Amino acid sequence: MKIIYVHHGNRNMGNPPSQDDDLTEIGYKDCQLVAELFNNEKVKQHIKAIYTSPFFRCKKTAEIINTYLNVEIIFDDRLNEFDSINGESWIHLQTRVQNCIDDIIYKFNEEDIVICVTSGVNISAFINKSYSIKPSNDVPFLGVPSCSPIIFNYEKNPLKI
Repeated sequence: MKIIYVHHGNRNMGNPPSQDDDLTEIGYKDCQLVAELFNNEKVKQHIKAIYTSPFFRCKKTAEIINTYLNVEIIFDDRLNEFDSINGESWIHLQTRVQNCIDDIIYKFNEEDIVICVTSGVNISAFINKSYSIKPSNDVPFLGVPSCSPIIFNYEKNPLKI
């Protein structure tokens, strides 16, 4: 199956920053461009759901992307950003995101596509899952630009190397 990781649109950082910060004008435009990208009959027929963090910027990004898709939006706290759980370790973040990915993989069929809207640093967990890399403190802390869709192919029973 395919999971399309999408970093939320660029956000207006409040003072202090908040999980309720809205998207910038550019963030809204980026989300609209991604929505239009998915507005393709060959792609649309396979997209079954959008999973998103419940943080406002992620929720808003998912809603805009869903403009043409009209699929179920599923809120999952496991897609929240790093340190959204007080005292969370880097390993814990990777583990909770990979557990969410596992649940998605086992819920959907091989030909299905699911979109996951989340924060930039969570890309590490998606990459690690794709390459069967276990969570560790050696995994780099990566960032991703506004509303960047990245396709990952996952199998229900991956070949162990």
